[in-house]
This record gives sequence, C-alpha cells and structure tokens, in this order.
Amino acid sequence: MLTKIDKKTLTQAAHQGFSDTALQALSTLRRKSEAGYAPWASWECENSSVGKTLRWWLNYPSWLPICASSDHGVHWESRCWPNEIESQFQLFLSWNEKKARLMRERHGRNAIFIPHPWVAYRRAHFSSLPENRVGTIVFFTHSNDKTTPVFESLDRYMDQLSALPAEFQPIVICLSFHDIKKDLHKKLRKYRLPLITAGTTNSTNFVDRFYTITRTFKYACSPTIGSHTFYLIESGIPFFLYGQRPTYFIRGSEAVKDGEQNLRDYGDDEDIEKFNHLRRMLSEPYAQISKEISKTIESYLGIQSKTRDFEVRNELWKSLLANKQAATTIYCQQAAKIVRRALDF
Repeated sequence: MLTKIDKKTLTQAAHQGFSDTALQALSTLRRKSEAGYAPWASWECENSSVGKTLRWWLNYPSWLPICASSDHGVHWESRCWPNEIESQFQLFLSWNEKKARLMRERHGRNAIFIPHPWVAYRRAHFSSLPENRVGTIVFFTHSNDKTTPVFESLDRYMDQLSALPAEFQPIVICLSFHDIKKDLHKKLRKYRLPLITAGTTNSTNFVDRFYTITRTFKYACSPTIGSHTFYLIESGIPFFLYGQRPTYFIRGSEAVKDGEQNLRDYGDDEDIEKFNHLRRMLSEPYAQISKEISKTIESYLGIQSKTRDFEVRNELWKSLLANKQAATTIYCQQAAKIVRRALDF
C-alpha cells in the first residue's frame, strides 16, 4: 500500500491501493508552487492541469497568467454558464464546438474552438499503453461543494463491482479529492477493495498522476459519465458504464436549482439525445474500442478542431496585453500574500 508519493511508487501501488495518509496527502497541495508559477487569472483555465497542458501545447510562458476563461472538464452539454458569460476576459477557449459558437453568437465572446489540451500532452508524454495491463479501475461517482451523489444501496453497488467476471479483476476504486476530504475513503475501507486517487485537481501534477495510474489498467468503469470517460477512451482504455447509477442532488448552486439533478438544466434536446446515445454505446463491457465510440469521444474532446497552436497563442498574448492592468493587479495580490505569509512565519 502506497505511503510515499512519487511517480514510481504511484505506478507500483496503483493495484495495491494507497494508505489513508497517502490519499489525504495527495488531496491537498504540498506546497504553493505545485499549483504552478503563474498567478491564476481564471480558475477554469488553470484547474485540472488545463493551465499546465495549455502552456505546454502553446509554448506559453509558465510564469504568465492566462487571461481567458474556458470549459471546466469535458461535458456533454452546451450550456453557457454564468461564470463563463460574466468572466472579465473576452477570450473563451472551448473544446465543445457548439458551445464555442453559442458563446460567440449569444454572448459576444471571442470564443475559440480548440482541441482539449490534455490530448496533445498525453500523446507526447504517455503515448502508448503497457502490454501487461490488468484489472479495472473504477471511478467512484464523486461529489463537490454543491453536488452529492446518493446510491440507493451502496452495499449493492460494491457487491456488483466484486461480481464482475474474472477478466475484469482485480477491481481498484479511484476517488476524487473532494470525497477524500469528506472522509469517504474511511467509509469504503470495510469493502476491502484497494483505494487510489489522482489527487487534488489544483495541482499541476494532476494530469501526470491521472495517466500514470490509469495506464496500468486494462479496463475502466463507473456508473456515470464524467471527464475521465473521455480521457480514458482517448488514451486507449475501454471504459464502460456499470453498476447502480446514483441520483445527484444539488444544493446551494447559483446556476442550477436545488433538488434532484435535471439534465435539462445543463443541455438542450440535441445535447441530451447525443448524451443518451453515448450512454447506450458504453452500457456493456467491451474489449476493443469501436470506431463509433472513438469518433464520438474525439468530438467531445474537440479533436476535429482546425485551430492551430500559433493562433491560440496569439490570442492569449493579445488578451494579456488587453488586460495588463488586471494582470498587474493579480501579481500584486500574489506578492501581498507571499509577504503576509513571510511575516506570519
């Protein structure tokens, strides 16, 4: 069981599971620099290693802020969210072609349709999968500050996982840092399945941890579709929907009404129809990723985008210059925090 945290031990312990100490350590930033060297001008353009992979793809300086907003994760819906519409930055980056168009036409944003930056990064740094992969990594449906998944019977869901055929064994559960901070890992220990995590999404190491861990498995599954679904299939790992699907409950969101989650709060009829088609395609375990699944996943990741890296880079530089006052303010705020921490120390 993992007790130390580094790339080598993450790989070795992926099937053995992590200790509670390691799970908790990975769920927080060990040092401020782990979030990157540039101040975060936009949470969406930095979180989940988007900032790291964008800078790598575009050869954009690691110490400069990204004066843009973007999609958060990979989603099936095309809704334009309040934080995106009301962003102080005109530049919006999206790997959802329909959403980029809506941001331009309805909200007057300089919205650019780009491929998800994880794709180029993955193909350069984790280009192939090991041949000796075994087992199934299960992405446990995660919560956040506003959303809570509720299983009709957690015991039954865990029994369903253990009942997967021998081809899919062993089973390892991957948890979100949100749920580790809520001590879910302690509740799940009684089921005696290994528990792992890619850690906090605030870390620039998140993308590397994700691929370092997942590439050791032959299959992946979850009762729900999430960003992991698209990353996994694009990397060559068959992902399927399996087990009792939980009900999501919303509380305290300014963008979605409280109560049971309603898909119509997220997307239109066209979005929902395509999403349900994706669900059907992934509804049974499979050994090989079909061309239809691959093509569908690539469309959600924006891989068909014709936008070139230099075009996006130029827009980022133009946005930085247009927002130089805001960028200066961000640096001053960060400097003030460093001084306060030094004085407190």
